[in-house]
Amino acid sequence: MSGPSAVGRATGRLEQFTLLAAIVWFGVNYFAPGSVAAPAALAVLVGSGLWVAVRLVRRLARHSVWRLRNRLLSSYLFLAVVPVLLLLVLGWMGAWVIASQTAFYLVAAEFNKRIEVLQDASAAVLTGAAGASAEPASRLFALLDARFPGIAYLCTRPGQPEVRLPAGAPLVVPEGLPEEISGLLVRDGQLSVWAHHHSAQGAVTVVAPLTRSYLADLIPGLGAVTLVDMGPEGERMRLHDGAAEGAAADRGPRGVPAPVNLFDLQILWGSELPVYNWDTRSAERKAVLGIHTRIAQVYRVIFSQKAGRDQPLLVSYFYLIAGLFLFFECAALGIGISITRTITGAVHHLYEGTRRVQQGDFATRIPVRGEDQLAELSQSFNSMTENLERLLVVAKDNERIRADLTIAREVQEQLYPRTVPASATLALTARLHPARSVSGDYYDYQRVNSRTLTMALGDVAGKGISAAILMASVQSALRAQIRHTEEAGTPCSPSAMVSQLNKHLHAHTTPEKYATFWFGVYDETSGVLTYTNAGHLQPLLFRDGAVTQLDVNGMVVGAFAQARYDESTLELQPGDLLVLYTDGISEPENEYGEMFGEERLIATIERVIERSNEEIITAVFAAVEQWIHSPDANDDMTILLIRRSS
Repeated sequence: MSGPSAVGRATGRLEQFTLLAAIVWFGVNYFAPGSVAAPAALAVLVGSGLWVAVRLVRRLARHSVWRLRNRLLSSYLFLAVVPVLLLLVLGWMGAWVIASQTAFYLVAAEFNKRIEVLQDASAAVLTGAAGASAEPASRLFALLDARFPGIAYLCTRPGQPEVRLPAGAPLVVPEGLPEEISGLLVRDGQLSVWAHHHSAQGAVTVVAPLTRSYLADLIPGLGAVTLVDMGPEGERMRLHDGAAEGAAADRGPRGVPAPVNLFDLQILWGSELPVYNWDTRSAERKAVLGIHTRIAQVYRVIFSQKAGRDQPLLVSYFYLIAGLFLFFECAALGIGISITRTITGAVHHLYEGTRRVQQGDFATRIPVRGEDQLAELSQSFNSMTENLERLLVVAKDNERIRADLTIAREVQEQLYPRTVPASATLALTARLHPARSVSGDYYDYQRVNSRTLTMALGDVAGKGISAAILMASVQSALRAQIRHTEEAGTPCSPSAMVSQLNKHLHAHTTPEKYATFWFGVYDETSGVLTYTNAGHLQPLLFRDGAVTQLDVNGMVVGAFAQARYDESTLELQPGDLLVLYTDGISEPENEYGEMFGEERLIATIERVIERSNEEIITAVFAAVEQWIHSPDANDDMTILLIRRSS
């Protein structure tokens, strides 16, 4: 596919509009940056671009899923693989969220716990739990100093000297502090943790400097714990520096751990804490306590603290479950691909087979694999093509037979008399309607000499080709006898003619082949009709409004060689109408199994008897067709009308 048509399909009007929108947007940004038209052009570009993208995705999807294999794989992808991936992503993000919350919870809990220790210690000193003298306070201070390096302690009681630890610590408590407060403290721009308790018994203030080592020791090995000032740039709070930070520098890592794998995301989480200002005696300052670590490090710390010696076992169980999950997912993927290959392979073979059948190759067969429904479908396809191939041969044979029948019908039509012999006293009219291509009915009339006419009507047993061949034999034998009689100049005897015809058929056909036959000789001088009826239906004579059935004076021809046939005579009077017909006229049945019958035939003829012979025959055929409700009869219909002119 090439040329302008392909280009036109690839770049439609929408694509051209999108390209024009992109050019307009770039032009506006280049020549008039910051103008109002730039956002409008960008909106139009984004909208048309999204629509083009949607159309492109639909087009690619339509072409990619045309094959059943791609469609099934896509279905499996969306039904099995995508949900698993989404679950993995959800689990991964859930692990990140849980690790983030857990890491910050550990840091915040430890941070608040240490502040509560300072608060409880100050309250204990003030209420007398540590004694009124400086010695118990010194012991408590020594314990706190191990946990809060650089701590400063100040206790004042009414009427007693101040207790300041360490001695000479520059800790001057300003006035106006709340009775009880603890948390973060900024003094001289430096951050500390502190606790202050004031009552009627006195006041206790404990201040411990915040250093990087102090923050790192909150949860050793977890990651980088920071305090970020949220105040103005020029008034930033800072951590303490000094010997205390250096002494604790080797207690644990203070940086972000290295990633374990590609999915070991960083965690950066924090929360705001109020900071009390020593100078202004207010808590309007804010600082963010944050943790910067990774997912694997958080779970490593949790398992090391909670699991203890059971950690390797728990990790082993986790890896075992993960391995089983991966194994079953891979097995499901393999089974899905195998089933897809089986289905698509069968469908592909069916598709190729149908294409070959469409091209006329009915000998094609497709492979059959397995014992499932697809195998049955493939076997059915092979059976179908085999039947089609056989039916094609049958169709060709039928076509050849139809061609032969057409030729046979044309030949048979040549056997019937082409013209009606001229007669001064008789009007002869015949019509034959075959049930099939060829007929077993026979009619004939011909002149023997100037004063003699012969007429014949026969019905061969059976239908089709065999009946037509027998009819041709009857016609040839009869005409040969008539010609012999004409050449010999002897009188034409109907009984002798029928007797010879009977012997001829019996000698040259099988016993089951026979025919009913009526043969008559008419003398134009006397108007006498001499006839022999060999088992045929009785002809009907219409005379002066009455109907008479003529004699049957012999059995069928061709059945018995020694059969004897008699003759009957009838003097036709002016206006007489003699009707000869075959059983195809009187025996057709309607849907109730009722035959048309002679009575209806007589009634039909009487209704139109004053009309011409052609019109009478047309009326009879129309009545029969109306009786059976079909123009196609089950038997050959032949009728011969002999009318004596006035």
